[in-house]
Amino acid sequence: MIYVLTNIGVWLGIAILFYIGVLLDYKNLKKISILTITITSLLIALSVILTNVISYTIPFPFMGGGVINLALGNFLIFVIGMLFGPFFGVLSGLATDALGALVNIAGTYHSGFAFNLALYGFLGSMVFLFKSHKFWILKTIILYTISFALISFAFNVLWLYATGLKQVFFPMAFVVRAIKFPIQLAIYLPMVISSFTILYKLIILRHSIALWCTQKGLLVLTPIKFKKQKTCNS
Repeated sequence: MIYVLTNIGVWLGIAILFYIGVLLDYKNLKKISILTITITSLLIALSVILTNVISYTIPFPFMGGGVINLALGNFLIFVIGMLFGPFFGVLSGLATDALGALVNIAGTYHSGFAFNLALYGFLGSMVFLFKSHKFWILKTIILYTISFALISFAFNVLWLYATGLKQVFFPMAFVVRAIKFPIQLAIYLPMVISSFTILYKLIILRHSIALWCTQKGLLVLTPIKFKKQKTCNS
């Protein structure tokens, strides 16, 4: 019963994210280019490969923690949201989960994991929701931390419990998860910021397509301005 109810709730949540995404990104949806679809598709494919084929584990023997599983491709969905907006962010999350399920089918499938990726894409777009682009790096850190915390400590626990894994509610499981959390975050955050910066520069320099992150002006990627030092000629 819990499995059915949570799946129904998940699809309602996804529908709401889609609806909000369309409302926020309505103008850009009229300007979708082949290049936008191509870049998004490549990032989705890369996310599937990194998460389901080249996923990495770090030994974590403390308190019976086993290993730290790194889903190396999920952060790219957040980056897609930053670049192309909430609609593409949510859509990319769903596409990535569907392709990932086909590549690596293990255990009982729950649509909640699709919601997780859709949430990454949606919250990624929120970095550039408002007019001011100041402190975009700080906003990226805050929003990614919020999304990762919600997924790690709330949604994943609920989805796993709904599939029959009762031990996810054990107190020790939360303690281990809390210890792993900052380690995973320290790995993912630099990947998000650096990947976005590189992709943004490549797209802006080589192409002229509508980006969600530039709808209110070009970004200042480095918040610190360096001044040239004057040299004294002796």
